[in-house]
This record gives sequence, C-alpha cells and structure tokens, in this order.
Amino acid sequence: MSVPAVPYRVRPARPADARAIAAVHVASWQQAFAGLLPDRFLAELSVDERADHWASWIGGLPTNHVLVVEPEGVLAGGVSDGPVGFAHAGPSRDDDAPPGTAELYTIYLLAEAWGVGVGALLHDAILDRLSTDAWDAVTLWVLGTNARARRFYERRGWRQVAGQRTQEFGGSVVTDYRYGRPLPGS
Repeated sequence: MSVPAVPYRVRPARPADARAIAAVHVASWQQAFAGLLPDRFLAELSVDERADHWASWIGGLPTNHVLVVEPEGVLAGGVSDGPVGFAHAGPSRDDDAPPGTAELYTIYLLAEAWGVGVGALLHDAILDRLSTDAWDAVTLWVLGTNARARRFYERRGWRQVAGQRTQEFGGSVVTDYRYGRPLPGS
C-alpha cells in the first residue's frame, strides 16, 4: 500500500457528517462514472437526496458501519479539510449469501484522493470493522465497465465470484459483477 502524502485518518461517521458524505457520494459518482453512466443522470444527482439517505443510515443499525476518511489538521494546496471519502458495510443483502457473509455496500473517494493510498486506508479500516464483528467473508458489487474499481479491489485480494445483476441508471442498463474475499482473521 502506498502511504498518502498527507496524513489521513479514518473514523466512524457522525450524524453531522451526512451532508458531507452526500457531497462526496455525488461528486465521486460524477467523477468515477463519467463515460460509464449517462451524463444527464450524473448531472441530476442530488446532494440533498443523498444527505437524507445518509442521515438515516448513520447510526441506524448496530450491524452497519459507515466510516469517513479525512485529512488530519489544516491543509493547503486544494486538499479538502472535510471527508474525502466514505465506506459503508454490514450484513450481506444477497439472498444466496452463505451464513457469516458481510457486504461492502459502498466505498467512494473524491478524485483528489485517488491513487495516493487513501482508498486502501479506508478499505482496510472497513474490513477490520467487519472482522471485529466476526464475519467470515465479504462480498461487493462492482460495475462491470468500471476497470479502475475492479483493479483496486483485485489488488486487495478480491476475486470475481458467482453472481451478476443488472441495474438501470438514467435509461442505461448496466451489469454489476459480484466480488468476494475472506476477511482478515477468519
């Protein structure tokens, strides 16, 4: 794992983080899915709608974890002073998941935090939380055309496993593939 040039910390999300998480969620979708999902769909994403969603999830269920990653201290040079990424994980939502399987529902970063080790830091922190909860394995769903995300996960021990689904975003149907891996300590 590369070490981020700026010191970052991962912490549990607080209710007051809902809007910041929503802003990261919308911006990261617009950055990561440009060219993969319809432009109009991405342009119409709403921070307000996402903020309501995240306000309901943060602290909602004890089996769910929402973590944020943010720079430590006061920074210059265009680096955000609030969360630059977040992850959300909990019990698998898949009907065919074996007992003891968790799911990484989301992990998103602003483009300014890509490729410098921040994603790996957040990824490892959320998997540590799931391991602490005594899950044996974890799965996730990734957009089939998102080569950047697929490489990120594969470098961290994830492998494509049985399962695919389709979703519709702004009139475009996409295919997601399921990835899986054992959890540390299982």
